[in-house]
Amino acid sequence: MELIRNLPASEYHAIKALSASSAKQLLKSPAHYLASLANPREPTAAMRLGTLCHTLVFEPDDFEKDFAIMPKVDKRTKFGKEAAASFEEENQGKIILDEYQYEKARAIADSALAHPLVAEYMKGGDAEVTMLWEQYGLPCKARVDYLVGDVIFDLKTCQDASPEGFARQIGAFQYHLQAAHYAAGYEAITGKPLDRFCFIAVESEPPFATGVYVIDAAGLQSGRAFMAKAARGFKQAQEPEKVKATYSSDLVELNLPNWALAQPFSE
Repeated sequence: MELIRNLPASEYHAIKALSASSAKQLLKSPAHYLASLANPREPTAAMRLGTLCHTLVFEPDDFEKDFAIMPKVDKRTKFGKEAAASFEEENQGKIILDEYQYEKARAIADSALAHPLVAEYMKGGDAEVTMLWEQYGLPCKARVDYLVGDVIFDLKTCQDASPEGFARQIGAFQYHLQAAHYAAGYEAITGKPLDRFCFIAVESEPPFATGVYVIDAAGLQSGRAFMAKAARGFKQAQEPEKVKATYSSDLVELNLPNWALAQPFSE
């Protein structure tokens, strides 16, 4: 069980262990989890934006190493196409951005950093801290956005960073699993409870409003229960030859949701 600083992301992702992101697939079924390993999806535009914002907030010194801003060229012309191809060749291995993408991410990062709580804690901590521990009789892992003292910060871009809006996003994307998993890992490794797991929620459109949130006790308890269920699926996935891509071996009668049913009416 250990905290590892400066572990390359590629090495972290190669570690075979239960994570909060894999738990979301395991909760569908072990078959979904195995399929996600065999067929990794390409990062979406939203995911790339999140990665860029994360770098600008927590690891600004790594920006030039990982990203390159494409100069304005007209790709409809021969010269523009050649210039773009040359730029991509010179920056192989980097994520290529246009100026609009960079400016948008810069505005999101500036809004996050301007929040009083973020500004207060964004000193003396470490970004991209890997946690490895044993739980449920399984190896577990997590990669922390930012760890300072006994507090973890995690950056999320979203459409609505209001308390009500971000609460809905937590439920939709199962962020409470992540908070519970990270808290469990921190306590297992250090022997002391995590003080707070804080989400920095920033809207991805102007005015790029920011909120900093923690999840209540009921939400964390639910997250822990879901992680325990995912752990059982992870154990099943260790014998892929026994995993079936079926939801049930029996015939199941379905109850349709209320919105799909005709409403009674009077003559």
